[in-house]
Amino acid sequence: MQIKFSNRKVISTIVFVEILVIGSALLRAMLLNLNPRRYFAEQGYVSWVSFLQILIVAYLSWKTFESRKSTATSMNLKASYNLWAILSLGFLFLGLDEIFELHESLDYLIHDWFQIQQTEITDRIDSLIVLIYALFGVGILYWAKSELKKFKSAFTLFGIAFGLIFMMILFDFLTDSRDFFRLFFVNSSTVDMAYHSLIIIEESCKIFAGGMFIAAFHHCLQISKTLKKSL
Repeated sequence: MQIKFSNRKVISTIVFVEILVIGSALLRAMLLNLNPRRYFAEQGYVSWVSFLQILIVAYLSWKTFESRKSTATSMNLKASYNLWAILSLGFLFLGLDEIFELHESLDYLIHDWFQIQQTEITDRIDSLIVLIYALFGVGILYWAKSELKKFKSAFTLFGIAFGLIFMMILFDFLTDSRDFFRLFFVNSSTVDMAYHSLIIIEESCKIFAGGMFIAAFHHCLQISKTLKKSL
């Protein structure tokens, strides 16, 4: 059975809100003559919006799990529908990481445990940790591909979301220090401007990725409800 849903209204609303969030942060910084980074940095205004997005994704994934589980005749820990519970818990963890900066803390612990001297290269360990998060998520989706076959129409949204996540990780890797920008610019003020601008782009990618994940999981929940009704 082929299931089709129009996600245009959902996606349009999400993108509009995201542009409003990012635009308002930039406008406020401009009006107050402040560095926009203060709104995009960890614990900043934009980070709290990202945290809210992650909670919404976790909720949608859990509701999908409940919908899929309700069609089962008995509980089975190996059942494919458990994917949605695993993803929900995974996003809750990412929400905690967003607020409490767990990957940064792990970066510091790794430096301390292994007595690694902090350099512009080792400062990128936290970016590698985030990359591991993303690859682990892709691995879980691959592991549960039999379940995901029922949700093929959401693949494009997932693809866009992961594409934005990997772009964010690349920009995070580049902005862990200013050494990359010194390859292209000599003037320190130009280096700083390029550095802060890329941080804003990085955080914007995270916000837009969060929106695409919301759209994707909302779409999956609708598919799940339709599958339930068809039984």
